[in-house]
Amino acid sequence: MINPRELWTTGLEIARSRALHIALMVVIPYACVLVGLDVAAHYGDATGAALPVQFFMSQDGSFAEFLEYSLTTAAAALLFLVWLRSRATVYLTSAILFVWLTLDNWGEMHEQLGFFLSADMPAFSWLPVHANHLAETLVFGIVGMVWLAGMALALRQADKRAAIHGVLIAACIAGAAVFGVAVDMVTSWGEHTPGVLNLLAFIEDEGEFVMIIAMFAVSVGIFDVERRRLAHTDQGQGAFNPASA
Repeated sequence: MINPRELWTTGLEIARSRALHIALMVVIPYACVLVGLDVAAHYGDATGAALPVQFFMSQDGSFAEFLEYSLTTAAAALLFLVWLRSRATVYLTSAILFVWLTLDNWGEMHEQLGFFLSADMPAFSWLPVHANHLAETLVFGIVGMVWLAGMALALRQADKRAAIHGVLIAACIAGAAVFGVAVDMVTSWGEHTPGVLNLLAFIEDEGEFVMIIAMFAVSVGIFDVERRRLAHTDQGQGAFNPASA
C-alpha cells in the first residue's frame, strides 16, 4: 500500500532530477510560443481573421502536433529503457500506451475507428452529439480499460518504488483523458457560438498539451533517477564501471 509520504518523497526525487530541469528548459519556451500561436489562431477564427492552420494546436501537421509526437515518442523510449534494466512491467505498460498515443495522434486512429463504428451504431436522435463522437469516446474507453487492466496487474507485481512511478504516470494520463475525452465531448455536445466553440477547443487542446508535457517530464525524471540508482547499485555489487577503467 502506497502512503502519501512515500508518494511525496518519490515525486520530489523525480522533480529534483537535473535531466528533467534541462528537458523542461528546452521544451517550455517552445511550448509557450505554440500556445501563443494557438491563442492567435482561435481569436482570428472567432473574429473572421483567418490565420495559418498550422497555428492551431489540434490541426494535423501543426507545429504543436509535431512537438507532441516527439514528446510521446521520447517518453515511450525512456520508459522502455527503464523496463529493460528493471524488468518492472509498470514501465513497459506505460511505454506501450505512449506508443499508441503517438500513432493515434499521428494517424487519427480513434477518429477513423469512430467513423467506422458509427455506421453500425443505432441512431440517438435525442442526443445533441453525432454518432461518430460517441464511437470515438467508446474507442477511448476500450483502450483505457485495457490499459487500466494491464496497469493494475503490473502494479500488483511491482515493488513499491516502481508502483509509485506507475501512479505518477497514471495521474498524468488521467489528466490528459479529462481534456482529450471529457472536454472533447462537451465541445461536441450540441451547438455553440464561434466564441464558445473556440474557448472550449482552446481549453481542450491546451489542457491535453500540458498533460503531455507533464508525461514527458515525469518519464525523463524517472529515467534519470533510475539510471543513477541502478548504476550505483551495479557499482556496489562490483560491476565493471568503464569510467573507472
